[in-house]
Amino acid sequence: MSGTESLVPASSSGESQEEAKKWGTHVMGAPAAPTVHLDNQKAALWNAGDHHQPYVQYAPVEKPTTNPLEPVIDLFNSWSAKAENIARNIWHNLKSGPSVTEAAWGKVNLTAKAITKGGFESLFKQIFESSDPNEKLKKTFACYLSTATGPVAGTLYLSTARLAFCSDRPLYFTAPSGQGAWSYYKVLIPLGNIATVNPVTRTENPPEKYIQIVTSDGHEFWFMGFVSFEKASHHLLNAVSDFKAGHGNNVAAQSINL
Repeated sequence: MSGTESLVPASSSGESQEEAKKWGTHVMGAPAAPTVHLDNQKAALWNAGDHHQPYVQYAPVEKPTTNPLEPVIDLFNSWSAKAENIARNIWHNLKSGPSVTEAAWGKVNLTAKAITKGGFESLFKQIFESSDPNEKLKKTFACYLSTATGPVAGTLYLSTARLAFCSDRPLYFTAPSGQGAWSYYKVLIPLGNIATVNPVTRTENPPEKYIQIVTSDGHEFWFMGFVSFEKASHHLLNAVSDFKAGHGNNVAAQSINL
């Protein structure tokens, strides 16, 4: 790949540069604090690399279309009436909130994937290759991951065993061979490896809201741009707390049996 023009999506008629930014970065970068890139801090107000990171997964895929809306439009054209009704309902539910376009398109895109893959549970297990029959998907959240190259739009999956993130579209990166390639940005963290879940609200006006995940081996991940920051914080805090409590009980029971 030569130059940077091919990394920038073709804007639809009337689409502003600011709206285009809400699709997130096109270039893969290491997970980073929001202050590393200005657009990360902007994404904290929206709704909606370092490949040695132990929790980041990537696998090359074919180069995506230059316009991120095209796959969604194609899915709209092929969906059943039921899928179209779901999409309209999502749009209706979000239309009164801020950053309507980004939040609604993110949800519509996620719903399209879920429908075509047999539901969110099936989609999660396919994306992250889960073979554990006891693992159950609890919640999904449309949001952004803060990286050194800017925000990555995607979906955060919370299961009974793991916290996982997958980008909405492939990102560009340089493979070890030196060739340019595209990959979905995936983060996969076992709940047992999460040391803290830290909801952060910065006092700017309007306030920036983040959820910081810190692992037991010192890695940090910052998520932002949730449709409902309070609900996401509540579910993540409770999931990690319940997992640790259950694990502690199991360890205690094993000690008694010994």
